[in-house]
Amino acid sequence: MNEEKKLALLIDSDNVSAKYAQFILQEASKYGELTIKRVYGDWEKNNTGWRIPAMNNSILAVQQNSYIAGKNATDFSMIIDAMDILYTGNVDGFVLVTSDSDFTRLAIRLREAGMLVVGIGEVKTPIAFTSSCHHFSYLNQVCDNIGEYDEKTLRRDILEYVKENDDGKLDLVKINAYLTSRYGTIDYAALGYNRLSMFIDSFSELRRNSNFVSLKKENPAEKAKSSDVQPTATEIVNVIAEYLKRQKGCHDDISKINEYVTQIFGKVDFGRFGSKRFAKFIDKQPALARKANDVSLVSVAKATKPLPETTDNTQSAKASENKTEHTLRITAQVFAMEVRKYVADNGPNGGNLGQLNNMLLEKYGKNYVADIGFADFASAVASVSGVSVAKNFVKAVEKPDKPEKKPEKPKAEVTEPEIVPTEEQIKPELNAIKRDIFAFLAQNDNSAPLPALGSFLTKKYGRGYLKELGFATMKKLISSIGGIKEKRNVLSIDEDFIKRTDEIEKFVYDFAHGDGSRSIKALSGKIKKQFGEFDFTDYGYAKFSDFINAVDGVRANGYYVEPDD
Repeated sequence: MNEEKKLALLIDSDNVSAKYAQFILQEASKYGELTIKRVYGDWEKNNTGWRIPAMNNSILAVQQNSYIAGKNATDFSMIIDAMDILYTGNVDGFVLVTSDSDFTRLAIRLREAGMLVVGIGEVKTPIAFTSSCHHFSYLNQVCDNIGEYDEKTLRRDILEYVKENDDGKLDLVKINAYLTSRYGTIDYAALGYNRLSMFIDSFSELRRNSNFVSLKKENPAEKAKSSDVQPTATEIVNVIAEYLKRQKGCHDDISKINEYVTQIFGKVDFGRFGSKRFAKFIDKQPALARKANDVSLVSVAKATKPLPETTDNTQSAKASENKTEHTLRITAQVFAMEVRKYVADNGPNGGNLGQLNNMLLEKYGKNYVADIGFADFASAVASVSGVSVAKNFVKAVEKPDKPEKKPEKPKAEVTEPEIVPTEEQIKPELNAIKRDIFAFLAQNDNSAPLPALGSFLTKKYGRGYLKELGFATMKKLISSIGGIKEKRNVLSIDEDFIKRTDEIEKFVYDFAHGDGSRSIKALSGKIKKQFGEFDFTDYGYAKFSDFINAVDGVRANGYYVEPDD
């Protein structure tokens, strides 16, 4: 059995990201006990992020120096160790974690020796290596969510890490290695910062001295100073406007503007205005415009004109109203079109996700992601067919070599049932909507994006249909309907539910065409006895007879069931 096998886990750090560490250990453990765990790399030369995962999971980090430029010494060291382990006879198999075809011959040799060979790597792994293993797991396909991050997550993890390692010698290299081990390469520009050091500087709890980071030790004098009266939003905007007015073109980099504001007012707590980030404060001001890291005046006259003194909350609300007044309406189809256009404009190398998000925020407003039915921007982009996301870049998916192969049907482009136009919007009713959802999914091969379904139902029942039904979101409505699964904003009908429904419909058909009693009451009792709990409202029917009439070849006639072939 798998539990009895002793395995050697060998990891090529040059070809596999450290963010997959936990999954690799979990996947490898399915095949047996990991008695040997090693990760290979030149730790003095390359910062791959594997040091901390290796230390936390009892993985031996094997140092391999590169003696000759251009030669992959890590591969040689890993292959030599594998053969040494093979000849000791202490293991029953090997788990080779790499995406490099150079290990193909090693895998074949280990199989010839009667060893179990398991491979783990990315989709780019050549088929020559994958076919040489007994089993192969693709990291990209099963670990899409591993390593996902946002600014809130990064801030929490950095603070926790600094608190645990605040010894006066914690430098940026260690923090960067820790973050890389968890999330891979991080695009700080997409968060509004040019590099990690600038991101660290934005922490009110941290102090940076050159490359060393520590927690701030607040003294009473500094605490008293920080409690002084903070400037109002109006005062800050007027100072920024005066600064930009002196710049060529009335625009400048956001980091320089932030430094200037700090010189005038000292450390400003922007959390009073709804967000700790200076960039978010800029976005809420109607007199200022931001594109990525560049801030400019909407108009010189408007920027220099003194703003009326109001409370910060009132000004933020007015700014939000002014921004949303001209915001365009977005749908899932429009979003997909915008993403594909952005990818096409940026050529084969693709474009930056942060820049794409900023462009859409400016055009469609800050709530555009929620408006199309997604919880976050990354999930929304992932739902668009014809594009792929790698790290923080989005690019077009390469077309298949064989033109005769039919392309996969884009998920965002779904078939909508015809809606008969009426003078008034159809009043929403839960059972009717259940039937519409099942019909919508069935018409699209039992799978469709959540935003596409939401768009269809909105067209039919109006924008307020969820509220009338008593649901806050589409996801809560879907979770109340049995037999439907939702994963990453894609809906599908559960296969077991489909199978059970087919069996029940066949049972009804056989009952109507068989001998003996054909009463609806008798049919109901037999279904419950045969299939256990059965509720016709799960399918969107208010009466059992309505469910019967939906089955092909039968019909309900009063208290009885009859054939209707």
